[in-house]
Amino acid sequence: MPPTTDSFLYQTMHRQPADLRNLIENGWEQAAEGAAIIEGARRVFVTGIGTSYHAALAGAWLIRATGKDARAVSSFDLAFYPDSWTLHSGDAVVVMAHTGVKTYSKVALERAVEGGAKAISIGSTTAEHPGSKKILRTIEREKSAAYTSSHLCAMTVLAQIAVELGDGWSASGVQGWREQLTALPDLVQGLLDRQDEVKPIAGEAISRRTYAAGAGPNEATALEAVIKVREAAYGWIDALAAEQFLHGPLIGVHPGDLGIMINVPGAAFERTSAIAQVLDRIGLDLWLVGQGVPEIPKATVFSLPDYPELLTPLLAVVPMQMLAYEMAVLKNLNPDTFRRDDEVFKNAPAC
Repeated sequence: MPPTTDSFLYQTMHRQPADLRNLIENGWEQAAEGAAIIEGARRVFVTGIGTSYHAALAGAWLIRATGKDARAVSSFDLAFYPDSWTLHSGDAVVVMAHTGVKTYSKVALERAVEGGAKAISIGSTTAEHPGSKKILRTIEREKSAAYTSSHLCAMTVLAQIAVELGDGWSASGVQGWREQLTALPDLVQGLLDRQDEVKPIAGEAISRRTYAAGAGPNEATALEAVIKVREAAYGWIDALAAEQFLHGPLIGVHPGDLGIMINVPGAAFERTSAIAQVLDRIGLDLWLVGQGVPEIPKATVFSLPDYPELLTPLLAVVPMQMLAYEMAVLKNLNPDTFRRDDEVFKNAPAC
């Protein structure tokens, strides 16, 4: 029998409140140091691969809240397309790399240094990022291949950097965020305590085509749902930004499919609610993470606490993690292995 509550994924997922509390209590000094390095930059590029790229997507939104020109770009693109992503001495690069071993994150960091950009990075307590002027530490290197706490903590560090940057010039976009982040560990614990609410959704998802969508900063949450469900449970799931999903890909859905909408109050709330109603009329069963839609009373709702929209990915990602874990349990899979117990997959990722 594969591990269930004994899995590293489960243990790390449920350790997140403690990991966050450590960052909130002890991480502001490193955030201030990182902010000081990139403070004068004209542009800030936040870069990574996989889950780290999703953190970069959310992080660019967080840094833009300070008034900075911040852009998320995959480290593969930053490495291979220097003519499209030019780096200068007036730029800054924030490299997201939990383990410190991803090839193109390393190349992206090298490019930043060669171009004279100010480079900082975010990674585990043991990650090595040669060339980074400051490695901001999250947690110990995760043992499950399906990263959870490292991702949430990396986004939290980015939020702390944004707070420190914004405080320097009293940016209204991050007003109150320091206090909101102080509450984050307890809020995440409250979500984890509701894991039983996710089990019925996981039961539906294991045998159905599933689509996830979110708007603005929660496009990253929808994409992270895909990576977690595929890594931990080898599930069939796809995701797009909410409006992008509506224009074209929507035609490929079928009645009886499962739709996951990250539907949080904010600038896009009315639009995501409207898209959810379209999916309902087509015949999808809906799981609304954030708030419900009165016009869809039969939808299952996983409510989230009130939180600034740009910070909601720090909450909305938790039910996505729980979904992936519960699907793995129902499919009798070990969520930690990254399918390395299968000889075909064990040998395939050699590149």
